[in-house]
Amino acid sequence: MNAMNYFSIKQISYKTILVISMILFFICYYLDSVIDPRQTESIFVVGYMFAIMLAAFWSIINYIDHLRINPLYKTYESIDQFVHDLDISDDEKMEIKTMMVDYVTDQKSLGKSEDTAIREIISQFKNEELHKPSGSDVFFVHVHKYLLGLGSILLIAGIFVYLVNEFSSKSVLLAVLEITLICYAAGFYLSFIMYNILNKVLIKK
Repeated sequence: MNAMNYFSIKQISYKTILVISMILFFICYYLDSVIDPRQTESIFVVGYMFAIMLAAFWSIINYIDHLRINPLYKTYESIDQFVHDLDISDDEKMEIKTMMVDYVTDQKSLGKSEDTAIREIISQFKNEELHKPSGSDVFFVHVHKYLLGLGSILLIAGIFVYLVNEFSSKSVLLAVLEITLICYAAGFYLSFIMYNILNKVLIKK
C-alpha cells in the first residue's frame, strides 16, 4: 500500500454518517460550553450520545462494507465475473482469463457446451486454489491503514488549533473544534485497533 492510501478519504465508506456525527458532536459541545448547563443538560447529553452512537454505527458498517467474500466460495456464471473478483493484480487476472478462455474454446471444439466448459474451468481453478494455504480463507479483509493516516491528520489539526487558540484570544469555538478533532482522531485509531482484532478473528491464523 503506497503512502497516498494512508490519507485516502475515498477508502472511507458512508462519509455522510461520519460527518453528521462530527457536526452534531461539535454543535452540542459548543452550545454546552456557552449555555448554562443547568438549563439544558439533558438535551446535550442526548446529543452527545446520539453523535457517539452514529460514530459507532459508522464504524460497524464501514468495516462490513470493506469485507469481501473469497470468490472461491461464490458461484459464477461467467469467466469475466469470476476473474474480476479475484484478489490479484491486473496482469495475473489477464493471464488467468486467457487460460480459461483457451480451455473453453478447446472444450467447445470437442463438443461440450460453452456453459458447461465455463463451469468446469472455474471449478478446477477453485479446487486448486482451495488446496493452497492462502486459498481457504472465507473473507478477504482490508488493512484499514487509511484510519491511521486520517486520524493523524485530525490529531495534527487539533494540536494546531490548540496552539492557535493558546496564543490568541482563547476562543470557545476554537477550543471546541480542537476537542472535536482530537476525539475523532482517537476514534479513528480505536477503530483501526478494533478492525485488526476482527480481521484476526475472520481470517485463518
